[in-house]
Amino acid sequence: MDNYTLENSVSASIDNLYPALTQCFFIIICGYFAGRVNLISETEAKGINTFIGTFSLPSLIFMSLADLELSEVNWLFLLSILIAKSIVFFSVIILTLLVSRPLNYGKAGIFAIFCTQSNDFAIGYPIVAALYKNTHPEYATYLYLMAPISLAILNPVSFVLMEAGKLRGRRNSAELLLNDGELSNASNLHKQRCRLAISVTKSIFMNPIICMTILGVLGNLIFKHHVPVYLGGTLQVLGSAFSASALFLLGLRMVGKVHKLRGATLVVPGILIMVKLIALPLVTREVISILHSGYNESETVDLSTYGFLYGTFPSAPTVFVFATQYSIDIDLIASAMVVCTFVSAPLMFVSAKMITITSCDPSEYMKQLDAFTFDISIIGMICCIWVIVVFILTKKICRIPHKITTSLVVSQVIRDS
Repeated sequence: MDNYTLENSVSASIDNLYPALTQCFFIIICGYFAGRVNLISETEAKGINTFIGTFSLPSLIFMSLADLELSEVNWLFLLSILIAKSIVFFSVIILTLLVSRPLNYGKAGIFAIFCTQSNDFAIGYPIVAALYKNTHPEYATYLYLMAPISLAILNPVSFVLMEAGKLRGRRNSAELLLNDGELSNASNLHKQRCRLAISVTKSIFMNPIICMTILGVLGNLIFKHHVPVYLGGTLQVLGSAFSASALFLLGLRMVGKVHKLRGATLVVPGILIMVKLIALPLVTREVISILHSGYNESETVDLSTYGFLYGTFPSAPTVFVFATQYSIDIDLIASAMVVCTFVSAPLMFVSAKMITITSCDPSEYMKQLDAFTFDISIIGMICCIWVIVVFILTKKICRIPHKITTSLVVSQVIRDS
């Protein structure tokens, strides 16, 4: 690819990225305000959730996998994603069990899911599709193959831990009331284990995403990745409604979940967010590079940067559903999910920007870097001016600590200008 074509491709990717990020978070904010002013009730939100989870997302997954050319899929790359997620997943479980007192299996399970399950479809797909539309269009389809890694392989381990924690809690409560040893006999223990196995198996195979992933692969083999027009047209219409509906619903779920993030309650969510948005992307990038997942050095670099971008996607809203279902740190998970979603925006932007910069000809690198620095300076200046205005309107500028802060902010404005 010559320099002119490469430069046009990079420019097109960034031109597509800005609208994609803006659209995603604007729709989320619209959903938030719709829930905030009670335009949409809780019952109506449940209806939207049912439509998305039962009709729209399964249709989108089926069509994406049924049309995919499976012979061109890089399975070593998917294995690298599995290894990277497994490293973070089991590290979080081990550290949580070592630190938490009393021992809490359920907390370890839900924290591990939070740190590894990304919002692949609602936020990830529009951004990947926009960024790689001209260079690697197949990368967007990989999201439908990477999602089952968490849902079908890693999450069941957490479900076992959460079920074990729930059974342990019931056993402890019952032992306070019963002293005859009824709960400790071998027969009852066997029943509990069977119930646990059935519950986990049911949660796996009743998940619409996993079911439609299996059916999508089977449909690919049956239809030879050419879905009949009538079936494909119907599913395409249902799938096209997913992106906006999912983002809007994500905004609705954020209502009332931020006000509790104060003081010491920020510590655990902050650690979880750092693991999800910083540790996971770095581990993913290194694993892909070590395993040389690409067919050549250039493709390995492209896949490693894509893996890093994939790791910066925020945690999926289903984490909050699991926390509610098992009654494990519901407020903490809800607040962490909201903050993670908005903190991920600048990280995704910077990651995508670096991807496009590394794709440039070396002579264009400094030009791209200067333009990016200029954009960041404008954003920083706007934020600094906003802080000064708030201090003046609230009259906090007269207090000693805020005088020092104001001086630092003013110096930053002068530096940016």
